[in-house]
Amino acid sequence: MGIFKNLELYCNRKKIIKSQSDQSIPNYNTYNPSKKTIVFFNINMPSPDQDSGSNRLKEIIWFFKSKNYNCIICSKDTFRDNGYVSYFSKMGVIVFVETNQYKTYFDFVKSIPKVDFVWYYGARTLLYNLKKIKEIVPNAKSIFDMVDIHFLRYKRAMEIDPKRISIKKNYNKFFFVETRLAQTADFVITISDIEKEIMSKYIDRDKLITISNIHYQKIKKEETLPFEDREDILFIGSGHEPNIDAVTYLYHEIMPIVWQQNANIKVNIIGNVKDKIKKITDSRFIFRGYVSNIDSLFTKNKIMVAPLRFGAGVKGKIGQAFEYFLPVITSSVGAEGMQLVHQKNALVYDTKEEFASAIIDLYNNKTVWTELQQNSEKSLEPFSIQVLEPIFLRIDAL
Repeated sequence: MGIFKNLELYCNRKKIIKSQSDQSIPNYNTYNPSKKTIVFFNINMPSPDQDSGSNRLKEIIWFFKSKNYNCIICSKDTFRDNGYVSYFSKMGVIVFVETNQYKTYFDFVKSIPKVDFVWYYGARTLLYNLKKIKEIVPNAKSIFDMVDIHFLRYKRAMEIDPKRISIKKNYNKFFFVETRLAQTADFVITISDIEKEIMSKYIDRDKLITISNIHYQKIKKEETLPFEDREDILFIGSGHEPNIDAVTYLYHEIMPIVWQQNANIKVNIIGNVKDKIKKITDSRFIFRGYVSNIDSLFTKNKIMVAPLRFGAGVKGKIGQAFEYFLPVITSSVGAEGMQLVHQKNALVYDTKEEFASAIIDLYNNKTVWTELQQNSEKSLEPFSIQVLEPIFLRIDAL
């Protein structure tokens, strides 16, 4: 069955490539050999409007572009009809697409006159590409962007569900990639100083650099709705396992307590998570799926909740809430790496009872709500684009 499936995929790719009237690589005609070149490798084409990791990567790419670099994106199974190809092309980025001339991005990279840096986004990307790319461009400096510590995420998942064999297998795989294979990179990027400290047990500290999420205010504070005109609570997340667990936990454990006090509160879920969640039928849980313009949901809801029980990295959903001056209730895992102070930047609770009580209190307490909202802008200061300047100088000097 697998052979026929692979054959079908191969035939479909051939059809797509053949149907492309333009067989060129988008923006490759802008390549300037006098500039430094950085190639960003990712398993999938970055989708900045669908997950915070892609949005962070977009900001990093845009930063290197502003520094007059040739910026190139290479991802698997990418064709011209992918909407994100057009998105990044408009930014002036060179984007690999499969063509008759270049069947894979390995073929394409061989054609690039000079590659100074290669950026591996995530552990899967490093595992899939490192050996081959080192053969093709042996003189290029390598940067492994961990995004988050995958083995840490799976270790925490094992503590919640120790019987799942797949979690342990993933833990072992990513522990090898992130502690052994990563040692060959010239730089290893961690998402927070907390994760940098964890990785210093395995990687030479001189190689470790922190680049967190990049955030900035998306609206002006005066454009937000007042406390009295808001209702309901918000959760945003992809189909990432910690998000699925958080939504399930919110529905089965937290909201029943909340609904005993206020049965009218609705929960708006943004992101493609519904297919992975079973037995949620209450009409007060609204699965909105992918939303192209999230502004109104961030300005009309009263609270952002992120009851994450496991995971790793820095949570983009929390930074995103601050971008819209939306107060946050989260867990210790959600707050990790965000430099949050409980009751100043956000409310941080771990038990279902405390979390539910915090929702009820914040939903009705304008004074606390307003104080959290007023601190939103300051909460984003550690995540401004300006923090990349000294980091860039260090990388650029390699």
